[in-house]
Amino acid sequence: MHTMTITNARQGFLDLPEKVQEEPVYVTKHGRPVMAVLSVEQFEGMLETIEILEDQPFVKRLQKSIDQAQKGQTVSLEEAATRLGLA
Repeated sequence: MHTMTITNARQGFLDLPEKVQEEPVYVTKHGRPVMAVLSVEQFEGMLETIEILEDQPFVKRLQKSIDQAQKGQTVSLEEAATRLGLA
């Protein structure tokens, strides 16, 4: 992650929107991070992720699916389509 001093952030405030398009920027004061600047898209993505992770039944199903995939307990695309009535 890119960092800049609070002085540089203040002086280059109008350039910040371009700097944060790829990844957030940490702003430091006296060598320590004091804030992070991120794009609206990144912020909205974080809010969406938080909302998803608050859905405990979904998280449990997701974790079960991850565990199954790691154990190789998967099905082919054709079988999945058949099970879902799409084939």
